[in-house]
Amino acid sequence: VQYSPCVGVGNIMRASGVGRVVKTSDEAKMPVGSYVVTFAGIAEYLIMAIDKCTMAAPDVPLSWNLGPLFFGMGHTAWVGNQICAIKPGDTYVVSGAAGAVGSIAGQLAKMVGARVIGIAGGPAKCAMLVDELGFDGAVDYKKNNVGAELDALCPNGIDCYFDNVGGSILDYVFTRMNCFGRIAFCGAISSYSGNLEEGKTIGPANYNMILMRRLRIQGFLCRDHSASKPESTEMILQGIKDGKIKFKEDVRETSVEDYVDTLNLLFSGGNTGKLIMKIAD
Repeated sequence: VQYSPCVGVGNIMRASGVGRVVKTSDEAKMPVGSYVVTFAGIAEYLIMAIDKCTMAAPDVPLSWNLGPLFFGMGHTAWVGNQICAIKPGDTYVVSGAAGAVGSIAGQLAKMVGARVIGIAGGPAKCAMLVDELGFDGAVDYKKNNVGAELDALCPNGIDCYFDNVGGSILDYVFTRMNCFGRIAFCGAISSYSGNLEEGKTIGPANYNMILMRRLRIQGFLCRDHSASKPESTEMILQGIKDGKIKFKEDVRETSVEDYVDTLNLLFSGGNTGKLIMKIAD
């Protein structure tokens, strides 16, 4: 079960993008030469309805429109943190912390006074979280010692968890959540490339902890929170201006034909930060 219908055989693969207008039906609303953001697809040229496009943010690099200012990155991170209802002094854990959403979510949590612990894969990503992004600690899940590392970094338990991965990491976090903790369920990337023939996704082994610790868990899609986009954009831009939000872009200059190989970097941990395909100038 998905929140969007499957892409049909022979159809264009869905993706958000930034493009330059080369022809328009309304020069006043969408002038030729302007840049727009739209939920388009993996293609060099597309025909889109004007009401399905928004003007790219002015006075910032174009890539920011698919990065910190993008619905699926910065706004998603902000919305998840609102669900977590972070308070100053909370212990906040985010998985997929070196990725596009997780890295922004952790820094936004720092801005409101939380103690932030990131979970990522490999020593380089963990060092980046602490040394460059200002996280208070990082857990390398590839060491297969997640439980012990969480115990060391979160001696007083976990108040908020921003979940990007699901799977066994969620099980480790469940048993360390404090009473009345809050979990924002953003993604389950650990299961996205699983065995499709079996058609199974392994659920949390410690489901009863929701009851025992009186946890609040909410899944969310950023498109349900479009009204608050200006608020998230304001906070993120201010954070960037103040040096409190830093972000990495992993821009691959490639072709449409390389889409699958590029996409698979997300599932192998081959990217650091927002993965962007640049297929034209």
